[in-house]
Formats: sequence, structure tokens, C-alpha cells
Amino acid sequence: MAKLDELAQYYDTHDMSAEMDSGHWETEPAPPDPMITTSLRLPKSLLDRVRARAAEEDMKTTAWIRVLIESALSEAGRNNIEERVRRLEAAVFRESA
Repeated sequence: MAKLDELAQYYDTHDMSAEMDSGHWETEPAPPDPMITTSLRLPKSLLDRVRARAAEEDMKTTAWIRVLIESALSEAGRNNIEERVRRLEAAVFRESA
């Protein structure tokens, strides 16, 4: 009998509640920005191209997509007119000081 089967048979036939009552649960704090899962519907041809590009960069497909999204969002902030003016003012006033 395999070791796993032996363990399963043992725990199926023995009461472990006393051991569980004397133990304690260890909890780790949740990460400040936990990853979540979402679903994205893409045409097969597009997903094939995404997978190929991710493989070229030796990345998992989902990680490659996440990098693209993060990059697009950070560039959107750079193209925001208020942000551009703020950066220009900061540069001008830093130069004149």
C-alpha cells in the first residue's frame, strides 16, 4: 500500500480533534495590494500572438499582459495635461531656484 493510502486510512479511522484543539492557526497578513483573477475574452488568433510575444520575452502570458496594462496606465498619466503642466512647472522652478 502506498504511503499516501496508509495516511488516508489512518486519518479516516482516527479522531484528530484533540490534536487540532491544542494547535493554533498561523495567519499571515494580507499583502497590501493582493493579486486577483479576472477573465478576458480574446479572439484565438490574438491570444496566440500574445502567447508568442510573451514566450519571446520568456514571460508567462498573464504577466506579459499585466506589464502592458501597467505601462499603458502609466503612460496615460504622463499624457494627462494637468500632470504634464505640473511636471513642467516643477522643472522650470527647479531650474530657476
